[in-house]
Amino acid sequence: MRIRLKSALLTAAAAVLAVTPVYWANAVAKDTPPRAAAPRSGQPGTDREPFALDRDITDLPVSFTVRNINRTPAACPTDGRTYTVRGHLTAPTALLARGGTQAVTLYEHGIAAGEWYWRLPARGYHHTEELARRGHASLTIDRLGYDSSDKPDGYATCIGGQADIAHQIVQQLRHGTYHVRGTAPRFAKVFLAGQSNGGQIVQIEAYSFHDVDGLVIMDWTDRGLTPQANARFFTSLQTCLRGGTHGYAYYDLGTREFRSGNFHDTDPAVEDLAAPLQNRHPCGDMVSQLGAVLVDVQRLRTITVPVLFLYGEDDARVRGGAQQRALFTGAKDTRLVTVGGAGHYMGMARNAHVVHDTLAAWLHAHGG
Repeated sequence: MRIRLKSALLTAAAAVLAVTPVYWANAVAKDTPPRAAAPRSGQPGTDREPFALDRDITDLPVSFTVRNINRTPAACPTDGRTYTVRGHLTAPTALLARGGTQAVTLYEHGIAAGEWYWRLPARGYHHTEELARRGHASLTIDRLGYDSSDKPDGYATCIGGQADIAHQIVQQLRHGTYHVRGTAPRFAKVFLAGQSNGGQIVQIEAYSFHDVDGLVIMDWTDRGLTPQANARFFTSLQTCLRGGTHGYAYYDLGTREFRSGNFHDTDPAVEDLAAPLQNRHPCGDMVSQLGAVLVDVQRLRTITVPVLFLYGEDDARVRGGAQQRALFTGAKDTRLVTVGGAGHYMGMARNAHVVHDTLAAWLHAHGG
């Protein structure tokens, strides 16, 4: 099974790479572990108190039973097996008590992150707490292959498969068929938000299944990656082509690259919390990402729901938010916002409140 999946992915990658040889000049073969172990809950270090949310906010561990399949137009192989995806449902307590008329936003993290991106234990930077303070419910997950969720072989999943899993989670949110302590809330409206290549995942879900009420694209463009991002992508891709570590690889080689690629105008204490949490990614996701871009540029015009685009002004990875917005010709309601001074991880910049305020206002305006 692994050999067949890997062969299919590498064949697809080779077809795309044939037209981009210039980037191979930057490739290196070493996959350097960038971190020491760090806790995934509370704040790193033994001398700090655990982080606690506001008392009027409910934060529930949740899990979703999903099949690793791919029914999207972004064709790529998956193993078809059943796995568990884990995360948290975070919302104002009063909102969850209302019953089945509320809305929720499902957040998909980027390639080197995890659920931790949305739950950084620092006041003002814990995204879901900030959205709950502003009246909104959030579901954050570790994608398949990350942290608390199940980890198949890294060649057994792909970017289209991740989008299909997002679709399965959307349906479980609507029908209350996921796992949570007590009765699972049902949500009448579901919005999707994705950061970095999580943005690609949510847009693939949206044009494949047309089952969400709105879309938020954060720090992702199909055709606007910077030279730094391209060089690091193809360096990591070479590691994947050599097998990776059980089919997993780092996007950035070392903490220094991770910091320089993701942070700008960030409080050093906040950056120090996030930097040790860098993740390897499934190679199948990376290898299939290129082919999915070719599908994206043809299919994004079929998305008709409202779309919010959020970009950091000083993002070292991504440029061209306006060009990405222009691909969504079928969506009559789009908005583009640039967060001043922010990098790729704009939710961790000093202007993170702009992300929270903008997103909360947009969700409110669209029934979220």
